Amino acid sequence: MTDQITHSSTKLWTRDFSTLWWSEAVSFFGSQLTLFAIPIVALQILGSSASDVAWINAAAGLGTVVFLGLLGPWTDKVRRTRFMSLMSGLRALVLGAMAVLFLTGNLSLLALVIAAFVVSGLTGLYDSAFAALLPNVAHRSKLTTANTWVAGVRSAGDIGAGATAGILLQLLSPVALFVSDAITYLLSALAIGRMREDRQAPPETFTFRDYFLSLGSGFAILVRDRVMWPVTLSIAHFNLFTTAIQSVYVTHALRTGSMTPAEIGIAGAVGGIIGLLSMLLAPWVWDRFRPVRALVATFMFPALAGLGMLLLTPGQAVANVLLLGLSLGFWASCVMVNITGTETLKQLLIPQEALGRFSSASRVLTWGIDPVGAALAGVLALFLPTGAVLAVATFGVVTSACWIVASIAVRALPLLSEIEQRPE
Repeated sequence: MTDQITHSSTKLWTRDFSTLWWSEAVSFFGSQLTLFAIPIVALQILGSSASDVAWINAAAGLGTVVFLGLLGPWTDKVRRTRFMSLMSGLRALVLGAMAVLFLTGNLSLLALVIAAFVVSGLTGLYDSAFAALLPNVAHRSKLTTANTWVAGVRSAGDIGAGATAGILLQLLSPVALFVSDAITYLLSALAIGRMREDRQAPPETFTFRDYFLSLGSGFAILVRDRVMWPVTLSIAHFNLFTTAIQSVYVTHALRTGSMTPAEIGIAGAVGGIIGLLSMLLAPWVWDRFRPVRALVATFMFPALAGLGMLLLTPGQAVANVLLLGLSLGFWASCVMVNITGTETLKQLLIPQEALGRFSSASRVLTWGIDPVGAALAGVLALFLPTGAVLAVATFGVVTSACWIVASIAVRALPLLSEIEQRPE
């Protein structure tokens, strides 16, 4: 392990955890600004089609696969705080370049596709390093609580990012949004750079052969793990159809529901608030229900949110904002509870020295499936209305729990609190 950040007690809110938490807050805010902004800029500024937006999402997913697939081992081979700071700094440069392109009149669909590709790849590397760093900052007995706070700040990021992006695009221009996005990444880079590290052990050096072997080691650990393999397959299945919904729901809201960017942003804020409130629910769920029950519920129930999006009606601005907000909020709540448990399971079951590689490998599958989902939505949007695409994707979400139900190892897991009490 190249970066040991030791915790001498079971206290959660240490200086290091507080810094890591705030860094994640601003980093995630920037990521959500990017995800919200690029499709709307493509639709309203460049006049792109629903299929074009789906291909942007496909490029974002492809970026995750390429970056994590080729660079994932670095998350276990370098100081993670420095690595995460670098990823945030590079994302700031990309968004700054988008602002320059817009000001010079050179912003194009291709530029947005490239930006989505690069930012998503850098974000994947940042998040993999974050997941591996967290167990070194929070005590083993506090991992469920720590992951709940992390998931909570991500829901809070949804609140601010959706509303901010919608308002900036409605009142100002994309350049204001791109600059704001770049600033959040710079703040993240500065925050994570303040974390203390044990510098007694120098960073590891490794040969090209070692690096090549490391590329496959994370996948080998993933496939051999009888618990995390089916959990990862369920996440990938869920993300496949989630990405299809995300690829068309903004277009559906803008064109079928006649909503404005600001209204969509406000709905995102409503959804984020609901998701944030689910912080109170997550520990209760994982304290009282075995993983198999909690996972099945949180993989299947988001389908109700997809159905809610189908009810958007032109001319009903307030009703549409509330309906979309409730749909996004219910979705966010299920996802937050799910992520709290799945991240904790991973951090408890996977050896610390391999956690970065494992996280990268699992994200190649769970995030790398995104371009397939986006491409699926893009193809379907050529032949079907967006409402029909949403219906197909919603059915796919319902079936994502099948891998959990079929796994004997997952069905046998005790409560997370019992796993946390096991010796390391």
